[in-house]
Amino acid sequence: MLSRTTEKLLRKLAAKKYRWQMKMFIAEGRKVVNELLEEGLTLEHLLIKEGSSFFHNAGTIVPSKEFEKLSQLDTADEVMAIFHIPKMKSELGNQVLILDKISDPGNLGTIIRTCDWFGIQQIFCTTGTVDVYNSKTIQSTMGSVGRVNVSYASEAEIFEELNSNNFSFWCADMEGENISDAELPQKLALVMGSESHGPSDFWKKNSQRVTIPRKGNSKTESLNVAIATAIILGNISLGR
Repeated sequence: MLSRTTEKLLRKLAAKKYRWQMKMFIAEGRKVVNELLEEGLTLEHLLIKEGSSFFHNAGTIVPSKEFEKLSQLDTADEVMAIFHIPKMKSELGNQVLILDKISDPGNLGTIIRTCDWFGIQQIFCTTGTVDVYNSKTIQSTMGSVGRVNVSYASEAEIFEELNSNNFSFWCADMEGENISDAELPQKLALVMGSESHGPSDFWKKNSQRVTIPRKGNSKTESLNVAIATAIILGNISLGR
């Protein structure tokens, strides 16, 4: 049976303020929860919907109607867990990603998963970017959030830290140089701007601007930021 204390905690963690204050977040879905358990994240509570085949020694069975009311997703899955926010790892690697005011949780989650695929361990988010521990973001990562560091800071703070570590900056921009022609630096920080406004003037001023060229007579105005990120990271992984 679900305790009132646990139920109260779940309600609190629906708000960003309490997630960061209590250093805990909610993960929903069998695959996501399994991935985070395998990554060794500290588990606080594990809830299993009545009738599910999912099993874990620490699990609490919750009646279906009650479980669905507690879910933060449009369609509740069968497993829900509260994890402690993991400590940040110190390694930056030679390639990092900067997200400038990305607002859609699904886009952020997909980008985190894409970074995991391409071996990028660090994402910096400017102030105003959606919370990585939003339930929809966590679900979209499919567990990759347990392997990729995500931190938040101002544009100036991010630039100062990376510049002092000898990173060069690329900024994805419609008016930039064809990415195929750009010389790939040894240490690269790639900036991807918001879905509606693109990168800020700060990043345009402090970065080399690159773009994905259109093919043929395409009249498409822009690409989804998660798709654009995947294309650029794919080019980078091939040495472009």
